[in-house]
Amino acid sequence: MMVDVLEEMQTLVKNASSKSRGVSLVKRRAKNPNKPAAAWTTQARIGTEIGTALSIVLSTEGCAHARSSEGGCTMCSYLLDGTSMNPSSDELFNQFMEAMKMLENASSPLSVKIYTSGSFLDKEEIPDEARNLILTEISNDERIKEVVLESRPEYVLDPILEEVRSLLGNRSIELAMGLESSSDLIRSLCVNKNFDFAAFKESVDLGKKHDIGMRAYILLKPPFLTERDALLDAQKTISDAINAGATTVSLNPVNVQSNTLVEFLWKKQRYRPPWLWSVVEVLQYAHKAAKGAARVVCDPAAAGKKRGTHNCGRCDTSIVNAIRQFSLTQDVQAFDGLQCECRNLWNHTLTHEDVSFLVHR
Repeated sequence: MMVDVLEEMQTLVKNASSKSRGVSLVKRRAKNPNKPAAAWTTQARIGTEIGTALSIVLSTEGCAHARSSEGGCTMCSYLLDGTSMNPSSDELFNQFMEAMKMLENASSPLSVKIYTSGSFLDKEEIPDEARNLILTEISNDERIKEVVLESRPEYVLDPILEEVRSLLGNRSIELAMGLESSSDLIRSLCVNKNFDFAAFKESVDLGKKHDIGMRAYILLKPPFLTERDALLDAQKTISDAINAGATTVSLNPVNVQSNTLVEFLWKKQRYRPPWLWSVVEVLQYAHKAAKGAARVVCDPAAAGKKRGTHNCGRCDTSIVNAIRQFSLTQDVQAFDGLQCECRNLWNHTLTHEDVSFLVHR
């Protein structure tokens, strides 16, 4: 009986997630196939040094899970930033080279993070030829000390990782994977992720075989969870990810993206993005749990805005700055001295939201 109920709930979430996208997916236009969807540089911790990280979002047809009848993840609209026609291998390489212009005058150490709003290791999205062209270009740049490649677990295969390691030499490599939650129930019903924790652990172990680390993206406050339950789930997930062998844990507070189930709930006042106080609480916990064995980072999108993680508005900037400082230095003292009257309301929310069933906005 319980299995039947869970399957019915999963179907409802899948259908609601798919419906929230509306007709926006079929309206995607073909974009310049030689230009990336986005590229930006930030200051970042690379090994034990502070350097420059280039994040590249290649313009592709996007995540296969999101394009399928499964409906995609409840909080993610990145697919809608993609293109209606998948670029050729040469065009994908041109996108990469266009983004690399941003590093022309940068000095070592550099980190290059390659995203696709899907999976870089998915051959249907990024053909072998394109992947090898890009990785070979990286291997020729001695300034690049770290490479991060985004993928879902079903594309993490032994021959592909062997090839990646061979092309990139002795550089630090991490797979970036949206674990979101270590709870199969939460990942299924609240996120509609469509893979289990066992698949994540298998990817971690396969990466270890090739000296490739795992950057686990951990979601703070998927829909249908209270602030307190979301905080506790993120903390447990961090511990589980580190115990499984993750080399970096990246905390991602939910931001309300267009044409998603989260946006539908938010507009109905049935969802509030997480408090910045919750972010700080989870990061302090993560620092203790990691014990120096894993990096802990957070670069919250839309922080301080109504669609992103926020507090009352008066203290948001100082807390966001502290979060970014902590991510750079790994020094938890970055959070010392943070105070605001709204912390009392946050505490009230943690205590009473389960009882009142109200979303404290």
